[in-house]
Amino acid sequence: MSVTVPSRAVTRPTYGWRADGKSAAEISSDIRQTRYRLEADVQALRAKLLPRRLKPAAMVTGGLLALSLLIRLFRRRKR
Repeated sequence: MSVTVPSRAVTRPTYGWRADGKSAAEISSDIRQTRYRLEADVQALRAKLLPRRLKPAAMVTGGLLALSLLIRLFRRRKR
C-alpha cells in the first residue's frame, strides 16, 4: 500500500518593507500603524517582565543597600 503526501506550497516570508507603488500618505500610514503596534508590543512585554509584586521587593533591597552604605560610611568616620 502506498500513501501519497500532498506537496506543500512553500512560500518564503518576505522580510523588510517595500514601498513599491505606494503613495506618501500610504507609507506614512504604514509607519504610524507600525509604531502603534510596536508600542503595544513593548507595553505587553513590560507587563510580563516587571510584575507589580517585584516592586516592593526591589524597594526593600534598595533600602537595605542604602542602609549598608550608610553603616560603612559611619564606621569609616569613627576610625
